[in-house]
Amino acid sequence: MIAFISLHTIVPPSPDKKADISENFSADRAVQHLNHIAKTAHPSGSIENEKVRNYLVEQLKLMGLKPEIEHSNHASLYPKMLTGGDMYNVIVKLEGTSSDHAMMMSAHYDSVQQGPGASDDGSGVAALLETIRVLKSAPPLKNDIYFVFTDGEEQGLMGAKEFWTKSKHKQKIDLIINFEARGTSGPSIMFQTSDHNGWMVKEFAKAAPNPVTSSLLGNLFEIMPNDSDLTVSNENKIPGLNFAYGDGWTGYHTPRDDVKHLDIRSLEHQGRNALAMARHFGQLELNDIKKENAVYFNFFGVVISYSYYWVYPLTGLIVLVFAMVTIIAVKNKRASYKGLGFSLLAILFAVISSIFATVMIWMGVNALWGEKMTLFSGAIYDSSYYQWAFLLLTASISFLIWRKFRSVNEWEMTLSAIFLGVIVLILLTQFLPGASYLFAWPLLVSLLILGWVIWKNKMDTISANTWILSLKSFLPVVLFAPLLKLLFTFFPVSLAPYLMLLFVWLLALLFMPCKQLFQLGQWVPYTLIGIAVVIISISFFRANPSADRPIDSNLFYVVDQDKKQAQWVTTQPPDDWTKKYITSTNTSNIKAILPFNYDKQAWVGNAPVRNYQIPQIKLVKTGIKQGNKMIHFRFTGGTDVQNMYLYIPGGRVQKIKVDEESFTIPKSMETFYYKQAGIPKQGLDVIVEVKGDQPIEFTFGSEQHPDPEIRSKRPSHLITSGLFDESIVVIERITY
Repeated sequence: MIAFISLHTIVPPSPDKKADISENFSADRAVQHLNHIAKTAHPSGSIENEKVRNYLVEQLKLMGLKPEIEHSNHASLYPKMLTGGDMYNVIVKLEGTSSDHAMMMSAHYDSVQQGPGASDDGSGVAALLETIRVLKSAPPLKNDIYFVFTDGEEQGLMGAKEFWTKSKHKQKIDLIINFEARGTSGPSIMFQTSDHNGWMVKEFAKAAPNPVTSSLLGNLFEIMPNDSDLTVSNENKIPGLNFAYGDGWTGYHTPRDDVKHLDIRSLEHQGRNALAMARHFGQLELNDIKKENAVYFNFFGVVISYSYYWVYPLTGLIVLVFAMVTIIAVKNKRASYKGLGFSLLAILFAVISSIFATVMIWMGVNALWGEKMTLFSGAIYDSSYYQWAFLLLTASISFLIWRKFRSVNEWEMTLSAIFLGVIVLILLTQFLPGASYLFAWPLLVSLLILGWVIWKNKMDTISANTWILSLKSFLPVVLFAPLLKLLFTFFPVSLAPYLMLLFVWLLALLFMPCKQLFQLGQWVPYTLIGIAVVIISISFFRANPSADRPIDSNLFYVVDQDKKQAQWVTTQPPDDWTKKYITSTNTSNIKAILPFNYDKQAWVGNAPVRNYQIPQIKLVKTGIKQGNKMIHFRFTGGTDVQNMYLYIPGGRVQKIKVDEESFTIPKSMETFYYKQAGIPKQGLDVIVEVKGDQPIEFTFGSEQHPDPEIRSKRPSHLITSGLFDESIVVIERITY
């Protein structure tokens, strides 16, 4: 019951049909925007992206505002390639009564080329448009609010980088609130902050209508290889909060990220958060807002937070209380140090056995049917089935093992679990203080209850006292149940077995009530195993691709205009559709086919040659400068081009200038790769300096849409995905 109630607190709210839309966010109105924004895929640099941008500008003008478009060509040099993009950020200011401070609310309006991006990040864009409407109908707030709709997030945070590098408005921003999505459903989670977040977290706690948050998620996001537009503002030391929902992962970056598959409750939650943040922070003084970092988490609809300053004292107190309770328990002969050692061994044995068993089961499931139902993003259909099966198997394995340790009593097992928790707490305090609350408060409450039991001399009757056992179980379940749900949501199933470590520890901490379960008889663990087998069996019978559960398919067309050759290419093993064009035995590396810096296996097949044109590459001039050849060329045209690529082998490239950005190429880049997302309408100038004055061959590639008409329609049980899918790639070489 406690677990169910705690999980219910993170369910996103349903739209209130009776709410006054002049004062409240309306998901129904936001969906009307989404119907225009997410009609089809609109990656940065595409014609469809321009249509979405025009719609944003039109809607903002209809609300009486004066939007502006900041246009520039972004370029960034990475260790293995140079990337660029034709960026258009849409910016509008909602003026406040005071011009001293300003906040920024942002979402990106571009999508991936595989899907229309209704959630990622059309929902953020629509939520901000609807927020503007509501704010416009009320008296102005104190602070200016800049609404920034960035371009090129999916291409490498390009729009955000351009804003924080070149925008004339960047110096005015004191605080940023960003909205994202990694799925099609789930609660809107405040999952990340900037550094020195103490003040922001406290103010967020006051304003959020249905808060879902955890400083543990913030700590994890910092060490994981994931980025969002807030990453760029964080690098620029701008205080900020990041919101996203992440359930329904199978729709992420696919054609199913459309309005039809969007959970309206997620959009409602995202919008309520946006409106609440605007109203609250829009009235506050935004100077000197960087305070000591905070530990924070939601607890039955309330956000609890406290400064990092308290983490070390709290950990020290828990260590002290643990030592006292353990010594007294041993002194009163409720535990022995030998028994504690055996209990510790029992817990560790259960951890190792559970992880090993679930990993092996997952490897078997994945090999037999799981892999084919896993999408390129890492999401898998029926992930919750496997997660429930792992939990049930872990509980049964733990119960079976602990029954074998008959000499271990409940006090020894509980104290051993607390000992392990204290060790983890000390490590978290040092390295991930934002995660320390998860162990600190359950441990402290458990120790205080055990101390009270010892003080009242009720050690012999604790296992029969339902109220004490319920009280002792309350906080661990309330904190761990929602957190495990969120971790299961954001982590792939392949990592779920390793989360069983947390579950075994939780069962050990709650050994006193759990002991009553497995003492009912051998049928309890075997029943749990039986249920797990049934769940896994159901997933097996559901492992059939269909129009409602499509699986990945990848196919694109490559034509080499110089060699007059064309090929069908896929980056995935051929399926029942792509086998019409490709044989499973004809393999290659994609680097041998395309002039791009991607090292991936590919399957190829012969294709008819069509005369698709590459955008115009006009030589402006060449020259010699200090013994090096200078080559100045210009891209023009190509309105249907998604990406342009340039490949120059031999380690001769010394410098390059793209529009106004200049870069010195490191010697470690033996082969030079350049990727440009979209070509500016006015054209794009590129100047390359190469070592020496000998002729040099440039290999150009253009990635265009739509896909060629010379292939059959993709079956409904297959879904577009992966690298270059549905593209026409045209290759041409020029020697300068």
